Amino acid sequence: MTGPQTDSAKTVREALSRNVTITIVARVVYLLTRFFVPPFLLARVSMEAYGLWATAFILVSYVGISTMGLSAVYSKYVAEFSARGEYKRANQLLSTGLFIAVPLCAALFALIYLLWPWLVQYLHVSPRLALEARVVVLIVIGSFLLSLCTSAFSDALTGVQMESSNQFIWIVAYLFETALIFGLVGFGRGIEGLAEAFLLRTLLEEGLSTVVAFRRISWLRISPTLVNRDSLHLICSFGGVVQLTSLFAIGLNSIERALAAPLAGLSASGLLDVSKKLPGMAASIPNAFTSSLTSAASYLQGSLIEDSPEAQAPIRKLFLKGARYMNLSSAYFCAFIATASAPILTVWLGKHYHNAAILASLFAISTQMHLLTGPGTSLLKGLGRPKEEFYYCIPNVIALAVFVPLSYPLFGGWTAVGIACAVVLSTFVSAAIFIRHANRILALPAAHYWKRVVWPGIVPYLVALPFALVLVSTVSLTARWTGAGIVSLAGIAYTALLTVVVDRWVFDEGERLWFRAILHPRFRRAARRAQEVAT
Repeated sequence: MTGPQTDSAKTVREALSRNVTITIVARVVYLLTRFFVPPFLLARVSMEAYGLWATAFILVSYVGISTMGLSAVYSKYVAEFSARGEYKRANQLLSTGLFIAVPLCAALFALIYLLWPWLVQYLHVSPRLALEARVVVLIVIGSFLLSLCTSAFSDALTGVQMESSNQFIWIVAYLFETALIFGLVGFGRGIEGLAEAFLLRTLLEEGLSTVVAFRRISWLRISPTLVNRDSLHLICSFGGVVQLTSLFAIGLNSIERALAAPLAGLSASGLLDVSKKLPGMAASIPNAFTSSLTSAASYLQGSLIEDSPEAQAPIRKLFLKGARYMNLSSAYFCAFIATASAPILTVWLGKHYHNAAILASLFAISTQMHLLTGPGTSLLKGLGRPKEEFYYCIPNVIALAVFVPLSYPLFGGWTAVGIACAVVLSTFVSAAIFIRHANRILALPAAHYWKRVVWPGIVPYLVALPFALVLVSTVSLTARWTGAGIVSLAGIAYTALLTVVVDRWVFDEGERLWFRAILHPRFRRAARRAQEVAT
């Protein structure tokens, strides 16, 4: 490998380690803050109102698709241009995107405002929730569109391998929002309080991202004079494809709730959202890899001098390691949730919702399968091949077109469980097709991928099963807080045992040394600080 490529690989390795670490920390803290929000809300609002809140974010996702491609363009090409020192081109791209996003987002908000009477009918919102629904949806959509307009600044930080700065800002913003949620909802504001907290969090987060981007990126300039045709072409070509794949991705991620609202009602949509909440929270930590893989792959590609198999080796290695660690981390959470969903939901929600445990188990397993596609889609996007994601999206849509209608006669009508089963089965089929396709592109043998990626993701289920059997037989016989203590102790024991099993029988010698090299210095620094405080 040539000198410049070696330097780039080192830069990416160091930045990836730093960015992924802080992203995981940020998401763990986020999970801790959000863990208590659903039971807090369900004790104060109806399942129908909660379903309305969940559905509002589905609408937000679909509205945001129109500018979703911009974010991918920013991350990929800012990474490439900065790797080559082409800072003017990076500024031209960011300026062009910003001056496209602002009028587009304004037009989208106006369209939603005008279409609101039709949306109320489509969502079957009851008359007593109609006024509240209008306020909530417009606040949430307006906040989201604002964040899309200013995403150029946070995506620029991602492109120059400063994702850790974004994560620090995110921590500040969601802690602020969490405090507002408990305050506003606790004082009786209901889901309007949720919307208001989301708006104030957005204003804080986007303001901080803008300030930090200008301070930390010395070459950053935004001006109407920098808007040009070449940047517009990049946004329309690469961004257009990403935008289309985002349409599929967002639709598939929320399809069960999108279908449940008109077919089975807002209560069914709320039940599906609650059941998917813990698997969704768990997915946020493994997803720390995907946000960094795209810019890392783009940075590596920007530094390539030749396109030989040897030069592509770092990219294959990046994919394999990302997939291996992402699957391990997702399996750690999903295995425990899938095997012990009933006792976990019992102590978490404090209420029993019919079929919620079955749905949570289904979603936990399908979440892990979905996350297995993340390294492939992210890395191929970073290499300028976003069209490859269609190998996941299109089979998924075809499978849904077959399995969703079949669920109606099999389950005796439109039910939350029937819709969820159809969605989960479709995810498995399409994920398997895409993974096979991605491995072929990257010249990875199926046996090697199975050994290095798939098998490690099965191990946590084998470790979690004995703990789950104990929890199922004991938690239902205890009070809620006693049960919460038992679940917590089981989780700690499961974590300790799984750590030993992974360290001894899953990791190779190089991985053991690497993780110890990362952890030991931090443990020594923490011990020194504790000693200084004590003295």
